[in-house]
Amino acid sequence: MENGPWAAAGAISEPELVVSGPAAPANRPELRPASRRRLLGALLVGALAASAVWGAGLYAFGAQGPDLRGYRVSDRLCSLLAMPHLATAFDRGSRWESTRSSSEAMDTADCSGELERKEGTGRAATITASMVLHKRTDPGAEFDAARTTAAERIPGRTEVRTAKGLGDRAYTVVHGRTATVHVLDGDAEFTLSVSTAPAGGRVTPERLRPLVAGDIGALMRRVSTP
Repeated sequence: MENGPWAAAGAISEPELVVSGPAAPANRPELRPASRRRLLGALLVGALAASAVWGAGLYAFGAQGPDLRGYRVSDRLCSLLAMPHLATAFDRGSRWESTRSSSEAMDTADCSGELERKEGTGRAATITASMVLHKRTDPGAEFDAARTTAAERIPGRTEVRTAKGLGDRAYTVVHGRTATVHVLDGDAEFTLSVSTAPAGGRVTPERLRPLVAGDIGALMRRVSTP
């Protein structure tokens, strides 16, 4: 709200009641101050009641509390990404970066890094990992919608499969040289993606699929509290 001259003087004026429609007759009696205040009070109570009903519906999820399954975000997610499965095909590179952010609606942690070829040297793949703890909204509907439309949203040949044994529900996406696993466990969402370089060796996306799925499960165990 912008400040006007009345705010600087410390005076608060009553809101002006504006009635739309045909002009009132000239002999129509004006409301007395007491009646006018009662009318404004009734309107204010009604508005607050409507706002309370709307707010109760909007924050119904928050009233029950988010189901975070004991997961906690870390500002060093890369250090927690042990990669016991991917390590059978790649060596861990030297360039890694972790980030973390928090808000009333969600907590997030991200990791990005490089994987090197076991035979020889040089970058063989890039890897990204993320986790999101949804604290205000139920992510289930959006998660399911993203899975259903994945093949349509990603151009080219895309394979989407259900992944079993991970969280409440999970699926994998293989597209080009990239394999990605998405997991939803309660109100915690995880993603792990590996994209091989053109000269990344003999590791195909189909071979990557189970390796990525295994390592996202390992990461979920490491970021959960006992």
